[in-house]
Amino acid sequence: MYLRVQKAILAIFIVSSIISPVFAKEAQNPNSEEVKYSPKNLQDKDAMQAEMDFYAGNDHEAELIFTGLRAKKDHDIALWNNQLGSLYLTQGKVKEAKDAFMEAYLLMNDITAFKDLELHSVGLVSSEMTKGYKGDPYEKVFNSFYVGMLLYADNDLENALAAFKNGILCDSDVTGKLYKSDVALMYLMATRVELMQKNQSMADDFFKQATEAFYLSHPDNRLLVSQKQGLLDDLDKKQKELQEKEAKENIKLEKVINALKSEIGKLETDIKLAGDNIEDNNRKISIDSLKEFIDSNDNTLICIETGRGPLKYQTGTYGEKAVFTLKPYPAVGFSIVIDNFTQIKAGSFLKNNDLFYQASTRGGRVMDGLLKGKAEFKKTTQDISNVLSTASQIYDPYGVFAMLSFASGAVSSATNPYADARHWSLLPAELQIISLRLATGTHQLQINAYDSTGKTIESSKINVQISNSSNNVIFKRFRGVES
Repeated sequence: MYLRVQKAILAIFIVSSIISPVFAKEAQNPNSEEVKYSPKNLQDKDAMQAEMDFYAGNDHEAELIFTGLRAKKDHDIALWNNQLGSLYLTQGKVKEAKDAFMEAYLLMNDITAFKDLELHSVGLVSSEMTKGYKGDPYEKVFNSFYVGMLLYADNDLENALAAFKNGILCDSDVTGKLYKSDVALMYLMATRVELMQKNQSMADDFFKQATEAFYLSHPDNRLLVSQKQGLLDDLDKKQKELQEKEAKENIKLEKVINALKSEIGKLETDIKLAGDNIEDNNRKISIDSLKEFIDSNDNTLICIETGRGPLKYQTGTYGEKAVFTLKPYPAVGFSIVIDNFTQIKAGSFLKNNDLFYQASTRGGRVMDGLLKGKAEFKKTTQDISNVLSTASQIYDPYGVFAMLSFASGAVSSATNPYADARHWSLLPAELQIISLRLATGTHQLQINAYDSTGKTIESSKINVQISNSSNNVIFKRFRGVES
């Protein structure tokens, strides 16, 4: 109840501030940072510079740019808050990170926010990028994860659980039958919270779903899951086609109907085989790391964020498709030395929380169909313009063909099918998390990242303060720069 009231109050404040932004007065010195990074002088393209600054370790410059962009209070405010949240978390500014993530959380999950922009982006001549940024499903999932983790660290268990459940729902909002809620981490955190609140039955249910999600997204199963999903999609199409043909009751379609039945039978056999292979793999996959993760005796979670998250860009003839790519990060595992004595090795880490996999396996979005239609319309009108232009050169005494060609060409040029390439670029490539029991007080942690040969490629020493609570949370980012 508290979270709903808090969300409503903050949402009203945020949306009203978007409508009536107030800009800070510029300093007299034209070369000052206040002028250079003021909302008035910053543009969306400056975000790329901020991103490069972050991955180069220039956090101060990145913060100035993202803070200035957020102060514009435009339709991308949730994106800038997420970027700042990641930056603050890397810097150890936990309170600032929570505030930024929460502000983004409220807008990303508010169906009424940016309503006018949403409707405007559906038109043929408007871009999808004019709508309010609310993030792809995987971005909503991990925004909910960070909000949940930071509330959990504050011992606000009820609202933390609400955030984890929200992340699970965001992950379920896809078309793919097999990709629903396969982020095991969200179920595991829900399990931990339920155990802390002595809700054993609910904890058992969440852990069962965590295990299913872990199997589903495990690297050993990913190709099989993808194949099975493709077969299920084909089966769905063939079954609908069969129903349409049978409904016509036309004797001439008998051969077509029999062929469809044969294809459906083959698909059902292949689907069962893929399912059996997945089950065989499941029996070989260890879930010990899941059991260790929810150990109620542990009082500390160490979350190691690695590398650079999914990169989203436009492709297609008219840029109507949005696809993801990955910038590889060489670290495959981590070890932790506590107080120069106790060493924790890789086997204890909860791994395979792969953001690129989550981003690239999401189901189709409604906007994709609209963008495809825009692209087809743009091509058709351009083709008509070309034909009319050619005709006008052969015979057009009254200039009718020329005028129609010009009009069709103008419509084609104005049609905007470009896909939305905005993305939360400061997300990590993967999260590796370990659950530990640490004594109350100050500890020194040396975290070592190593590559596939076992060679240490990054190392960082941090001092942490462990309270007497059961929910200490420590974040450490490895991004490929000296830290």
